Amino acid sequence: MAENEPVYIISDNPEKDSRLFGFDGYAKTIAELIAYKDNKTPLVIGIYGPWGSGKTTLMQTVLSCFRKIDDYKDHFRNIKTVWFQAWKYKEEEEILAALIEEIFKAMKRDGFLENCKAQIETLVKKFDTLKFIEKFTELFSGVDVSEFFSKLEYREKLGFFDTFQDFFDRLLWDYLNWRPKKSTGEKSDDKKGVLVIFIDDLDRCPKGRILKVLETIKLFMDKEGCVFVIGAANEIIENALKETYGEDSSKFMDKIVQVTFNLPQVTATDFESYIENIRPDIKNDMSPHLSLITPVMQNNPRRLKRFLNNLSLQEGLLKNKNIPVTFAHLLYWNIIDYVYPSLRNDIKENRQTFFTLKEKIHDIAQTFSDKDVWDITEDMLKKIPLSLQGYIKDKKLIDIIRNFDIDQNTLNQLVTLSGIVESVEEVKEKAEREERIDFGEEVEVPAGEFLYGDDKRKENIESSIKIDVYPVTNSQYKRFVEAGGYTNKEMLEKCWSEEGRKWREYNNVTQPGYWNDEKWNQPDHPVVGVSYYEAEAYAGWAGKRLPTEKEWEKAARGTDWREYPWGNGFDKEKCNSGESGHRGTTRVTLYPNGISPYGCYDMAGNVWEWTDSWYDNKEPERVVRGGSWRSVGGNCRCANRKRRFPIYRYVVVGFRCTRTLNL
Repeated sequence: MAENEPVYIISDNPEKDSRLFGFDGYAKTIAELIAYKDNKTPLVIGIYGPWGSGKTTLMQTVLSCFRKIDDYKDHFRNIKTVWFQAWKYKEEEEILAALIEEIFKAMKRDGFLENCKAQIETLVKKFDTLKFIEKFTELFSGVDVSEFFSKLEYREKLGFFDTFQDFFDRLLWDYLNWRPKKSTGEKSDDKKGVLVIFIDDLDRCPKGRILKVLETIKLFMDKEGCVFVIGAANEIIENALKETYGEDSSKFMDKIVQVTFNLPQVTATDFESYIENIRPDIKNDMSPHLSLITPVMQNNPRRLKRFLNNLSLQEGLLKNKNIPVTFAHLLYWNIIDYVYPSLRNDIKENRQTFFTLKEKIHDIAQTFSDKDVWDITEDMLKKIPLSLQGYIKDKKLIDIIRNFDIDQNTLNQLVTLSGIVESVEEVKEKAEREERIDFGEEVEVPAGEFLYGDDKRKENIESSIKIDVYPVTNSQYKRFVEAGGYTNKEMLEKCWSEEGRKWREYNNVTQPGYWNDEKWNQPDHPVVGVSYYEAEAYAGWAGKRLPTEKEWEKAARGTDWREYPWGNGFDKEKCNSGESGHRGTTRVTLYPNGISPYGCYDMAGNVWEWTDSWYDNKEPERVVRGGSWRSVGGNCRCANRKRRFPIYRYVVVGFRCTRTLNL
């Protein structure tokens, strides 16, 4: 963006130039189908596609194509058009009258009512016995059409249509032929002309109104010379019909629609042409990534416009805040934001995730002589934090990260800006696209000696174990609750200790202590508010057990007597402690830069973790390890241990499970 260049925003209105999305060929085909004189009417064409896919643009292009049919008079018939937007009408009962009104307005715009006034008055006289026809003499004298309909009640409108049909059929014949019938024996001939009624955005109507519009169309199904073109999302239409017709809803549509056109997806090549037309300055930066962006946008033109508008707004904000960010880097962040919402969330909560991922990519890249090669082996993956492994395997993302050279301050600005321009709908869409991680992953901790405690004494783990990579999350614990972990008699006998059952029954415990509190029950956060007894029961249900404190410590620090899982020296950027400022639990995947030598997350901070060890043989208290989100850095050391009674349930304590490997 040039220094004095204003922010450019793309209108959400349908595109006037359908060539930008490759629609011109589709439109010409549909227009010729309608205009070809040997195609019989009545005819209903359904143009289907999701929200923002370009249905209105296509229909408007079909309409414009009719103006060019004069070059093929021998094959095509005369076309008269009406554009009807049923969603504009508040009351369902207005639909029929509103549609007839729009037809008369089209006649008026064409000059038919004025130029053929004498002929119409003659026609009126032939039907002067009808109750309502006399009122139309005012209409033909130039009075606004809507005035007539506003004077009729709904029941009168229906009665009007019943008695009005013969008159309307003759009037329609005169309109399409631009002359009255010469005799009553002169039959209708749709080879000479048709009335094409475009019904736009039918899916924007409330469910009841959708049905009313379709039933109104059925009233015209026996009228030769009528063509309806319906634009809608087919899924929405069928769902609306199911309330009345049940599983026969699709049959209802089959009886109405004779020609179905499912709007093809806009390709990355079409998007590229569109961008070149409206923003040629960003085409070179955008083009290499369109194949990645387009499928996530569901090949939807409206979503692309919104993406480009967000880019433009952020570009303007950065310029006016004097933050030197290239458009390419702005684009890279928005691709991560839009295409990789899980990674976006990780970076949003912990900026070091980005730099950790970039560092791991750089380390792997050094092993390849060709920079275009990215052939990841299982041995390479083992050296990568588990939550980053999916990203490491994505070559398109790797190319973005490798070229995305920014410092933390600039990254902070980009993260903040993306939140400013993000709509509620976008937040919801990204949440739906987030990858769901299997938090049940385990890593092996081998048997053998290690330096234990603050005094560096040698201790031995007699058997190798598999320990959970992450603390048990709310989403995992939910399965235990739903399986009857607190209520099922068989599970109570099998999974709970005798003391645990007595405690649960005495206190009428049916779920964790903060289970219904949104602050503490997020799916990918560690479960909290669980006593030792509940943690023990869950582990038994999962076919595991709680680790001893020696097993836990070796998993946290390895064999080199490091002070913290990542090494010596506290770093608030590598764990959720009191210094981190989160003031609550965080997602268990948030700190890939703070994992232990064996790959375990959150062994410093986030939540204290129950172990199966007594703190002192003389006191009935269990050991908890690791520190929490409320602990100072020193309490998050691998060797630090605290005591808690087994009944303790609070927002700072969770757990992880382990199992012995029998080799």
